[in-house]
Amino acid sequence: MMMQNVMIAAKVRGLDTCLQAAWNHLHALVLNILDAVQKEELVCSIALGYADPERIVNRFITPHAPVEDFAVLLNND
Repeated sequence: MMMQNVMIAAKVRGLDTCLQAAWNHLHALVLNILDAVQKEELVCSIALGYADPERIVNRFITPHAPVEDFAVLLNND
C-alpha cells in the first residue's frame, strides 16, 4: 500500500511511475550500488519520471480477467 500511495502522489504531481521487480535476479549488483549490508534485501522499486505517450510501450494495455472470474461478490441486501 505504501508503493501505491507513492504512485498516486506522483500522478497527482504530473509524474508517471512503473513498478520494478523483474530485475530481482540482479539484487547483489543493486545492493552493492546502494551500499547495503549483506543481510538486507531489495524486493522492488519504483521508476519515476515522465512517460512518452508516443512510445508504443506506453500504449500497451494488458488484458485483465473480470473480477467475477476470481472473486465471489456478496450482496448485503
